[in-house]
Amino acid sequence: MEKMETRIDNYWSLRAEEFSRFRLLDLASPMRTAWTKFFRQELPQRGDRPIRALDCGTGAGFFAFMLAELGCETTGIDYSHDMVQQAEQNAKLLHYPPVTFLQMDAQEMTFSDESFDFIVSRNMTWTVPAPEKVYQQWFRLLAPGGVVINFDANYGHMFRRQDDSGVTERNNAAWEKSDFKTIGTRPDMIRERNDITRELSITQQVRPQWDVDLMLQLGFDRVSVDMRVAGDITAGFYGGAFEMPKKEAGEPDHRIFCVKGVKL
Repeated sequence: MEKMETRIDNYWSLRAEEFSRFRLLDLASPMRTAWTKFFRQELPQRGDRPIRALDCGTGAGFFAFMLAELGCETTGIDYSHDMVQQAEQNAKLLHYPPVTFLQMDAQEMTFSDESFDFIVSRNMTWTVPAPEKVYQQWFRLLAPGGVVINFDANYGHMFRRQDDSGVTERNNAAWEKSDFKTIGTRPDMIRERNDITRELSITQQVRPQWDVDLMLQLGFDRVSVDMRVAGDITAGFYGGAFEMPKKEAGEPDHRIFCVKGVKL
């Protein structure tokens, strides 16, 4: 059997160039201002030295660039070498303040303890075989007073519901007639994405409660959840090109959530 990490890497590497194009559009839109305002409010105070920030699962560098513009000493990591290449190319293209981009497994990061004051991640923990290891790494890497913010959703559960309800099949059938033909919506890519998530343990968890419980167990303080902030920031920017499954009673919430914790 192909190693799960390899399948995940191959999937995101195939999407890297297209993914980068969409993030460049986001950076050129008012969404950039909205996200920058959010980060300015959330960054911890560090007196007269720069905040050391980590964008974990940086993709094309979207959050990393904004953090660098806010004066942070910024590092972005991604498991996909192709994504890291896209981030480096975007840095040169857009002339952002310096960011260090590294290919690295978020489950086993090689940074020293207490290397960062601020860690952010978006839509990454649902893609890894052992997300609990990622949270463990975040706690280890944060300096006292440091903040971690994770944006994610119950994607795996949603994709399984799409399969079971016939939505996936209908969307794939409509793909050829759609004006929104992307690699990420291509039927074979949808099938691979859904098959991968079925094998990931995080799909069986009810989130963000799982995230909150784990953070408290690890020792994070001031743990909080916001189910609206990501939707408020991106409202009006992302349209639904394809059918989504209707949420049934008792199902996990499919909205993007934001979980935040502080290391005292």
